[in-house]
Formats: sequence, structure tokens, C-alpha cells
Amino acid sequence: MIEGIDRVSETLTEPAQALARLLDPADDDPHPSYAALREAGDGVHWADAMQGYFVTRYDDVKGMCRDTSLFSSDHFWISPAAGHDPGDPRQAASVDVASRQFMFSDPPVHTRLRRILSPFFTTPAIPRWRVLVERIVDERLGRLEPGQEVDFIAEIAALVPVAVIAGILGVPIDTDADLAQWRVWSRDMGATLDISISGAEQERAVLGQGALIDALAETLRLRRGDPRDDLISAVAHLTDDDGAPVDDRDTLAQLMLLFAAGVDTTAGLLGNGLELLLRDPEETARIAAAGGMAAAVEEALRFEPPVHFDLRVTTRPVVIGRTRIDAGQAVYQILPAANRDPRVFTDPDTFRPGRPNAARHLSFLHGPHHCIGAMLARLEGEVVFSRVLRTFPGIHLAGTPRRRTRDKATRSLTLLPVRL
Repeated sequence: MIEGIDRVSETLTEPAQALARLLDPADDDPHPSYAALREAGDGVHWADAMQGYFVTRYDDVKGMCRDTSLFSSDHFWISPAAGHDPGDPRQAASVDVASRQFMFSDPPVHTRLRRILSPFFTTPAIPRWRVLVERIVDERLGRLEPGQEVDFIAEIAALVPVAVIAGILGVPIDTDADLAQWRVWSRDMGATLDISISGAEQERAVLGQGALIDALAETLRLRRGDPRDDLISAVAHLTDDDGAPVDDRDTLAQLMLLFAAGVDTTAGLLGNGLELLLRDPEETARIAAAGGMAAAVEEALRFEPPVHFDLRVTTRPVVIGRTRIDAGQAVYQILPAANRDPRVFTDPDTFRPGRPNAARHLSFLHGPHHCIGAMLARLEGEVVFSRVLRTFPGIHLAGTPRRRTRDKATRSLTLLPVRL
């Protein structure tokens, strides 16, 4: 159990101060600011720098997730992901495919697009996934030795999710260089969502995203002529309800989303979660011995989620708390603020792996946009943590972890030094 601190600091009693600190690229701990915003007024605040409202309380965020008719996700063209040079056909093609991701749509379009992947992400798939995940994790851990000092992010957290999602999709990754290349493309796609990049950085991200799409398109082409036992083969000949083939751009958009989301968010979970577990070795050893790692994964997701903001746009005027919001306004769901709402979670700033209601967190959202890969991410967390602790029972922190602080929409480690 890791004790937190008084999150509503005396120096952050005003929402304006909390917002300023929260959006400061140098700030590496947003949770005091989230708490200050959540407990001030009705928990709904205008963020001028983001040109939108921040919604921070659990019930309000969950309610927004449920009501897609009032809080729309059809906002790609006003999001950072739409940024590109329209005069560059490579960038235009990349963004055209990206705009078709189901996370940027509402029912019935969302339902149609999500259906491309949803049959493959059901409970019966878990045993098959487990075999794949265990094999990949054991292979990566087999390269390491007890007593060795390594960066857990570079050796495990950044690579295992790439290998897992590639194995499910059927992407040909034969070498560590292939693994690294697909990881770079995944990071490029994630960077297109970063509000802080522009210019050459944005161009590089959009072109990297295009390279990811091209690689997936080539695999899709190959599987149509040589089908195998993988997801890309399964979606290669999908048809819509009217019997017409699904547009390749729609298929590629969902494959791209699945790949990048399955890599970056899971890597964040693995790094964040292991750091938390290693900060209380005795409790972690007890959890591992009792087979309680699945519960520890849920608490890690609640306490330190990899995704922090989710954007919706109002379709008509609405009141949240006591705040009236006009139609057409950007409204950001602040997931970690909701996950630490004391109205739902007792002693919310303490990491407590046995917490009875930890799974009520909103880290995977809720309702129609609930994360399609949530079961896979949970499985990867459980297998990685269990096998790391079993293989290296003496593992401990060997230095100061380093966080990515520039991108405020996500929270993950870039360095986690451990001695095995």
C-alpha cells in the first residue's frame, strides 16, 4: 500500500492556478491539480488554453460516456490528429485513413466500424491470447539475468505489447529491428494526437502514421492471397450489411487504431504498474503469492491510468453540475480525476491493490466507446507482472524513473531502471 499526500494543496486552491500548473510541460505530477479542479465548485472548469471545459467528477464523466447523442466523438477534424499539410498527398492520404477510426464517430457509424474488430475481442479469445502473451513475455525475460540492471521500459514495456498485437493481427515481425520499427510507427501515430506538436514534428508524425498504414495495407494485400490464422486474414474479405466489400480505408483505420492503441496504452500500464508495485515490495510479494495480480492491475489502472483526457463535443446545450455549456463546445473528460474521486473511492490517493471497487475505474471509458482491447490489456498486465516477479523475485528499483511530461493527454514512463 502506497500512501498518497494531501492532494488539495494549499498552493493549488484556485482552479486557474491548477489549470496553469496542469498544462505546464515541466510538471510531472498532475494529480494535485486534478484534485484541486475536482473539489473546486462543481468540478467543471473552462480551460482557456484548450478552448474547452474540463469535467473531473466520476458521475459526470461516466454520464458523458453513456450519452453519445449529447456528447459526440465525431470530432476528428477539430482534433490535433487532423493537422497536416493538405498540399502533400502522402500526408493527405494518412489523415484521410486516420479520420475513419471508430473512436472518432458516433452510432450508427461507430457501430458499423467497430463491428470490423469486435467479433475478435470477446471472452472466448482470452485463452488463445494468454498462450501468445505468455510465450512472448517468457522469451523477453529469457534474455535477462538475475542481478542485471536494465531499463524495464526499453526491455519489456515498450516491446511486449508490440509483439502481442502484431501476433494477433498477423503482422510479420521477424527480428528485433522489425519490432523497433513497428514501435516507432506506433509512437508516430500516437504523436498525431499530441496537442503540443506542430511544424516539422507534426509532419514527421503524420508521415510515420502513413508508413504504418502502408505496412498494414501490404499485409492485408498479402493475406487476401495467402490467408493465415490471424486477424488481418479474418477481416480481409469483410462485407457491409448490403453485401458490398468494406472500404479498405475503413478496415485499415481500425487496424491502425488497434495496433497503436494496443501498444502505447498497454506500455503505459506496464511501466506505471510495475513502478507502483516495486515501491512496496513486501505487499507486492504477498499479492503475487496469493495470485492477486489481476486485482493489482485494476488498481494500477485506477491509480495511474495511461490515458488522461478524452474529448467530446456537445450537440446541444447541457448543464453539467451547475455549469451551462452551449452546443458545439469541446468538453474534456479528465479520467484520472474521476478515478480518484473520493465520492466513489475511499482514500483515493493511496495505491491499494486489494481495493474492492478498483474495477469501477473509467480508464477504459464506459458505454459504447469502452475500450475494445480492455481484456487484452488486462491480460498483458497480469502476465507481465506475475512472470517478472516470479522470474526475478529480488527485482527492485535501481534509480529514478523518468516520465513523459510534454504530452498531457497521456501519462507513461520513458525510463524505469530496475535491478533484477
